[in-house]
Amino acid sequence: MSNHSKRTAFGWRRALRIAPFVFGLSVLISPLGVAQALTPAPEEKPAGAVAPPSQTTAAGHRNEARPPADTDDGRHEVRPPADADGERAGDNNRRRPLSAHTRALRAACPPTSVICLENSLPGNPPSEWDIPGSGFGDIDGYTTQISVNKGQTVQFKVLTEATDYRVDIYRIGYYSGMGARLITTVSPSVPLPQIQPDCSQDVTTGLLDCGNWAVSASWAVPASAVSGVYIANLIREDGTPGAGQMIFVVRDDERGSELLMQTSDATWQAYNRFGGSSLYTGIPVGRAFKVSYNRPFTTRATNPESFFFNSEYPMIRWLEANAYDVSYTSNVDTTARATELLEHKIFISVGHDEYWSNEMRNNVENARDNGLDLAFFSGNEIFWKTRWEDSADGTATPFRTLVCYKETIANAKIDPSPQWTGTWRDPRFSPPSNGGRPENSLTGTLFKVNGIVNDPMRVPAEYAPMRFWRNTSVATLQPGETAVFPDGVLGYEWDESPDNGVEPMGPVRLSRTTFTKPSKILLNFGSAYGAGTATHSLTLYRNPGGALVFGAGTTQWSWGLDAVHDRPGTPTDIRMQQATVNLFADMGAQPASLQPNLVPATPSTDTAPPTSAITSPSSGATVAGGVAIPIQGTASDTGGGVVAGVEISVDGGTTWFQTTGRSNWQYTWTPGAAGTTTIRTRAFDDIGNIQGTPTVRTVTVTDGCPCSVWAPTGTPAVSSHPDPKAVELGVKFQASSTGFVSGIRFYKGAQNTGTHTGNLWSSTGTLLARATFTNETATGWQQVNFSKPVQVIPGTTYVASYHTTSGNYSITRPYFTTQYSTGLLTALANSTPGGNGVYRYSATSTFPTTPYQATNYWVDVVFSPPISLWDDSTLPAVPTMDDPKAVTLGVKFQATRTGAIEGIRFYKGPQNTGTHVGSLWTASGQLITSATFTDETATGWQQVLFDTPITITANTTYVASYHTTSGFYSITRPYFTQQYTRGPLVALASAAAGGNGLYRYGATNAFPNASYQSTNYWVDVLFLADAPLAANLHRRGGRVPEGTGSHRSRR
Repeated sequence: MSNHSKRTAFGWRRALRIAPFVFGLSVLISPLGVAQALTPAPEEKPAGAVAPPSQTTAAGHRNEARPPADTDDGRHEVRPPADADGERAGDNNRRRPLSAHTRALRAACPPTSVICLENSLPGNPPSEWDIPGSGFGDIDGYTTQISVNKGQTVQFKVLTEATDYRVDIYRIGYYSGMGARLITTVSPSVPLPQIQPDCSQDVTTGLLDCGNWAVSASWAVPASAVSGVYIANLIREDGTPGAGQMIFVVRDDERGSELLMQTSDATWQAYNRFGGSSLYTGIPVGRAFKVSYNRPFTTRATNPESFFFNSEYPMIRWLEANAYDVSYTSNVDTTARATELLEHKIFISVGHDEYWSNEMRNNVENARDNGLDLAFFSGNEIFWKTRWEDSADGTATPFRTLVCYKETIANAKIDPSPQWTGTWRDPRFSPPSNGGRPENSLTGTLFKVNGIVNDPMRVPAEYAPMRFWRNTSVATLQPGETAVFPDGVLGYEWDESPDNGVEPMGPVRLSRTTFTKPSKILLNFGSAYGAGTATHSLTLYRNPGGALVFGAGTTQWSWGLDAVHDRPGTPTDIRMQQATVNLFADMGAQPASLQPNLVPATPSTDTAPPTSAITSPSSGATVAGGVAIPIQGTASDTGGGVVAGVEISVDGGTTWFQTTGRSNWQYTWTPGAAGTTTIRTRAFDDIGNIQGTPTVRTVTVTDGCPCSVWAPTGTPAVSSHPDPKAVELGVKFQASSTGFVSGIRFYKGAQNTGTHTGNLWSSTGTLLARATFTNETATGWQQVNFSKPVQVIPGTTYVASYHTTSGNYSITRPYFTTQYSTGLLTALANSTPGGNGVYRYSATSTFPTTPYQATNYWVDVVFSPPISLWDDSTLPAVPTMDDPKAVTLGVKFQATRTGAIEGIRFYKGPQNTGTHVGSLWTASGQLITSATFTDETATGWQQVLFDTPITITANTTYVASYHTTSGFYSITRPYFTQQYTRGPLVALASAAAGGNGLYRYGATNAFPNASYQSTNYWVDVLFLADAPLAANLHRRGGRVPEGTGSHRSRR
C-alpha cells in the first residue's frame, strides 16, 4: 500500500463527500430524467420523466423495515431469485403463482425468445432500485470484475461504517416500463462493520487502486441467469439511511445471440472521480494517467452524460421492449475475448464509447472483416487510444488498470510504453508509435463537436429514397423539405463524416445537419476547441468481407428510442425507432415482439452493385497540370436499390474521395505532374453494394497553363475576309476560376498586315490593359503580353479584342450559336445580352460593341490561374497556436518550371489579428519584394498581390513568408518529413532542405531562418507559370461548370 496519502478508510469517505464540489460538480441528478442544476439555472423536467422516489426507496427511507433472515453463523442468507415457476411477492422471499397478466405476456412470447420471456416477468419500479447519487453516500462498493459469465461468482468490495446492510441485485431491462427486475438479495459475508484499508495511490501517475479492500459479499450467478447489465444496490439496514450502487455485466458465453451489446465501461472509468482523480481531474497534471477499475463509481453524479443511465439504459429498454435477441459484454471483454464476437450477428456500441485499446479495435476490425455487422449508436467513439495494465493491488489482476497519458494534449510521447496513448487520429509520433488511425476508418464518423450540446438532427429530402428510412415519414419527403428530429438526439457530443481519404469504401450518408458553434469545435488532433462549423451525417458502409457498419455519430441516438434516461431529454421519435428496426433487419436481426406503431422490416435481397460512367473529360483528353478541372459522370442502379454515391480516385486507386451528386455527379480535380493519369470511379448503393471493377478514363496531363479558349491548332473557316477597313474585333468571355489574363492572341491571315493592338476590357468598356503586337509571323496565331497581368473574377464577363489597321481579318460565321468552353474559359453564346463576336470600325483602337451573325473573329486571351501549394479546402491541424509573440513564418519552395510569383498566401486563425506582411526571399535571405495584406477575413486563407510579379528560375529554392504582429499562427506538426508537390510547385522536405517550416521571432519583418520539427506554418504563394499554350480540352454546347468536389492534397 502506498504511503503517499495516509487516511483512515472513513477519512476517504469524508474526502469523497466534498469531491463533487472541489472538482466543479454543477448538476445534482435525481432518478432517471430529473436534473436539478446548482449552477447555472435549473433545467426543465422532461415530459414522461420518472419522479423522485417516495418514502419507499432504495436509499433506505422505508415505512416498514425488512429484517434480514439470519443464519446460524450470524450472516445474512442469500435470498433465491424468482424463476419461471413463480414471481416474487413484494419484499419478502415467498414465491407465488404467475399472475394472469404475466402469464398472458409469456404466452405472447416465442418459446425460444429468452429476452421476451425474461421481460414478461414483473419488474420493480425505479423508486425501489434507482440510486442516482451513488459514489458519494455512506455506503459504496465495486465488483472485482466488470463482467462474469453465468454460473460464475461476482464479488463485491464495500466501504461503509454500516453495522448492517443488504445487497439487492437487479437485472436491467424493459419489464413493462419498470426498467429493472429484482433477481435476488445477498448479505455480507463478513462481520460488520468491516474496516477497509486506505486505497493505494501513485502520485506519479495519479492511479488510485482500492483493490486492497477485502471482499464483503458475493453472488453465485445461477447458470440459468439471463445475460444483461446488472446493478447491485447496497442498502443500509442499521437505522442510518444510506445506499450505493454497483454495476456489472452478466455474460452468456454459451449462447450466440443475434445482437451483442457492449457497455462503455472504459469511459465510465475515465470520468470516475472516486478518490479525486480521473483522466480529467487530479494529479499529476490536472488529470491522472491511469485509472483503476478497483473503485466505486462516482461518474453518474459528476458526469451523468458519460455513464450508463444516459444512453445505454434507454437502448437496453428499447431492445428488450421489442424482444431483440441480445446479450451483453463489456469493453474489457472486447479486449480479452475476441472469439466471442464472431458468435453473434451484430456488435453494438452505445452512447459515450470514447476509450478504446489497441486490442479492442483490432478485435472488432478483424470480426468485421470476417462478416460481423457493427452498429455504432455512439459518438466521440474510439477517440482516445488506451492500453491495459494489471491491477496495482499486489494481485496483478489483468485488465483492472486503464492507461491513457493523453499524449496528444502533451504534444509529446510521454507514456513510458512504446504504445501511443493519445487520440487515435493523431499521427505525429507514429511510427515508431502506433497511432495515426482516424476512427472513421472503422466507424464511418469522426468526433468533431464537444459537449455538452443538445442539437436536433435533420434529414433533407435528398436522403428520402435511402432504404434506411423505409416505412417512415422521411421516405415521403418532397424536394425542398427537411425532416427535423428532436433536440438532444444530436448530442451530447457528435461527429462528422469527413471525406478525409481514410473513410471506408462506399460511405452511404443518410442525413445532413450543419451547425456553426461559437466554441466546442475540435480544431486539431484532440487538444484545442474553438469556433467553427461542423456537419453531421448518419453513415453506412459495407466492408469487403460483407459486414454492414452503421455510424450514428452521436452519443444520444438512444434518446430517440426510449424517453427514460438521466438528464433532461426529449420524447421518443418513431422515425428513429423504425429506422433502427430497418437497420437491424438488413443486418439479419428481427424483433420477437414489436412495440405499437412499428412495422416489421423486410431485409434487403439486393446484391447487385450500381455502375458509374465518366462523361468528361473524354478518353485521351489533354488537361493542364496545376489547373482545376471538373470531372463529370453518371451512375445507375438496376438491383432494386438507389445510387447512394460515387467515389473517385486520381492516384491509381490508392486513395478515394466522394464526388458531389449521385445519378449525375461531378468532382473538381487539380492535376499534378505531367504525364498519363488514369481516373477511376466506382458507384455504391444504399445497402452498401459497391461497383467491383472501377470505371476508368485515361488523360494526359501537360505542364499546365497559360491557357486559351482555342488551341494552337485551331483555324478559322476564312483566314482573310475581304474587308480592308480598320476595325476593332472582339470576343466576350468568362473564366470559371480566379486567374490572370497576361495577354491577347488573334489568328492572322496573310493579308492582315499593318499594326495590331491587343486590348482587355470590362463588359462595360473600361480598358483594363493594352499592348502592341511585335515580331509577328506572316500568318497564324499571334500573341502579345501585357506589362502586368490583369486579375479576372470568375463568372464575370470581359471582352478581349485586337485592332487592325488593314482589315482582312479572319472569321467563322456563324459560330457563337452556342457557347464554346474549355476547362476554365468560356466564349459566350450570341444569346448573351449584346451578342458575341463584336466589332467596331475605327481608325484607332476602341471598345467593340456590335455583333453580326454570331461571327467568331478568332480573338483569344492568355489566361493563367494562380497555382498554389494548397487549395482553399486544405486546413491546418491547429488553426490557432497558443503563442502571442510577433514572428515571421515561412516555407522553402521551388518551381519545376519558370514563371512568376504574383503574391503570398497564408492561413489565418481567428486570433491571428494585427498587421501581416507577405515577403519573397532568396534562399540566402535577400528580400526580393514584400506587400502588406489588406481586406482580410476573420479566418481562412488570405492573399496579397505584389505590385509587380516576380520572375523566378525553375528548380531554384526561394522562401515565402509572412510576418504577424499578434502571433497565434496556424500549424501542422510534423508535416515536411517529406516533400510536398502540387503541380509545378514543390515544398521541400525538411531534411533535404536543411530545415523547412521556418520562423523568426521579432517585432518587424525579417528573414525566417530557424525550423522546428518540420512544422508547416501554412504559408503559400500565387505562382503563374511560363509555358507554351496547352492543347486544351474543347467542348461545344453547355458550359463546363466549376465543380463542387474538393481537391485533396496528399503527402
